Amino acid sequence: MKPIRVFLLILIIIGLIAIATQKLWVPVLVDKIISYENRNNPVIALPEIQPNMSLKEGRQCYTYSHDATTDAPYTVNEFIDININNKKVVGTKKGTQSGPDMTNGYTGTIVGTLDKNTISDIFSYTVDGSHNQEKEIYRTNKTGLEKLRYPLIDQGGILVPDTTKEFQIFNYYRVECTASN
Repeated sequence: MKPIRVFLLILIIIGLIAIATQKLWVPVLVDKIISYENRNNPVIALPEIQPNMSLKEGRQCYTYSHDATTDAPYTVNEFIDININNKKVVGTKKGTQSGPDMTNGYTGTIVGTLDKNTISDIFSYTVDGSHNQEKEIYRTNKTGLEKLRYPLIDQGGILVPDTTKEFQIFNYYRVECTASN
């Protein structure tokens, strides 16, 4: 019976030493286990997350398309051609919209400013012979621009985003600017 008591005492002493020194040997053991496990199961590379585009000086073009749905029964196609020069943004936007009760085209000018990859502009346009102005907000995303489409309110003859409400995002994709567009 005495050899069993000695053996148990040795196990208790080894256990106390292991507990006292666990900060030293546990991380090493875990690393060895993980490297052994990964030997047969190579790590799958995660896709690199692309940063948002950066708006730079010069000419840039973007396009937006939206097919008609039950919630938004109009098909819309737009093309934006802008030039950024020293944080000033000028350009044109033209588009078409067609739906159950109308089909028309519109064209107009964009004049605004660039601040931290966000464009705030006034879009002055003509649709069906009527002249209108709308304040717009665009910001960069991974593929181009996204328009923050808030509900609009009339403010002194200009339609202005009601930023107290929720907005929809319309994605505009960067395209090559050519002489024809």
